[in-house]
Amino acid sequence: MNAPLKQGLTKPGLFARGISKSFAHKVLSDIGIEVAPGELLAITGPSGAGKTTFCRILAGLDHPDTGSVELGGRNLAGIAPQQRRVALMFESYALYPHLTVRGNALSPLQAPGGRLDPAAANARVDEVLELLEIRHLGERLPGALSGGQKQRVALARTLVQKPDLFLLDEPISHLDAKLRHKLRGEIRRRLSAQEAPSIWSTPDGMEALSVGDRVVVIDGGKIEQVGTPEEIWQRPASARVAKLLGDPPMNLIEGKLEQEGDQLFFVRRTLRLALPVALAAAATSDSVILGVRPDTITFVAAEAPGALVAEIYSNEPFGKHAILTLDLGGLLAKAKTTMAVSTALGEGTGDGIGQPVGMVFPTDGLILFDGATGRALPAN
Repeated sequence: MNAPLKQGLTKPGLFARGISKSFAHKVLSDIGIEVAPGELLAITGPSGAGKTTFCRILAGLDHPDTGSVELGGRNLAGIAPQQRRVALMFESYALYPHLTVRGNALSPLQAPGGRLDPAAANARVDEVLELLEIRHLGERLPGALSGGQKQRVALARTLVQKPDLFLLDEPISHLDAKLRHKLRGEIRRRLSAQEAPSIWSTPDGMEALSVGDRVVVIDGGKIEQVGTPEEIWQRPASARVAKLLGDPPMNLIEGKLEQEGDQLFFVRRTLRLALPVALAAAATSDSVILGVRPDTITFVAAEAPGALVAEIYSNEPFGKHAILTLDLGGLLAKAKTTMAVSTALGEGTGDGIGQPVGMVFPTDGLILFDGATGRALPAN
């Protein structure tokens, strides 16, 4: 669902309609989004999907071949970047090499139209530098910073502003995991307290789900799906969307459907799986892709009725959980389970590699995608 509009807000948000762009090839094709005031929209997709180009078009640094952009009730056609009131954090950082960390963060507040009383400007910069844990680096030049520190300076330069639109292009991608976890929530909280709409672009699908009020999935310059994090997670519209989500992502197994009496089976090599009635009813062709989330796979005795027998191909412990790669006759699938289960499966053989195990796919929670188009079938 959309983020609720704040009380008393009347200024419209962002409307981008029919945005297309080509360079040597088509980069964006008929992209349309709306972002309400105070809403944080996450855009995710693989590298090369068109996310950065879309952000640059919104900021006025690139011009669309077709389409229009409206922000706060203004049509932005012909309006220069510096007059759009868009705070863009560049993926490449684009820091001023001759300015210190503090000088870079202060720069938008000292620009024409953005000037603040020096005391107020310095107080705002101090607050953001403290939030991003780089206040102690205030007098350093960019050349003396690590990649992660440079990224936080670029982020600080964006967050100190009070624009009509925030655009964050991969704002935390180069930070260590602990800092990413902390700043995800802090930045989301800060942006949600602003009146301006915000866009957070990231190739990390799980990051997009964690920060966005809504999520847009782009692949190959086209929108694959728009929805709440819950909708995107529970009902991915295509196999392309499913590939982007999860740690690890959903197992996608290409196969055929075979009818045997009243029962429909999914068949791939040694895998033969009876499908639930509701899922089977959605099938429109024999060629399908079966989606199985790794955390829904359970383990049983290899001789248990209905068990699929596989060999442990690899076993990766992560403390509270483990990720097992399973070999079903040359077909590899991922399972996410507890450390206790992982340890038990490998008991007496170290990590259990080569050990036969019995596994069961869930009776519900499976997803079927059309084998030709990759789109989710209607029952999903």
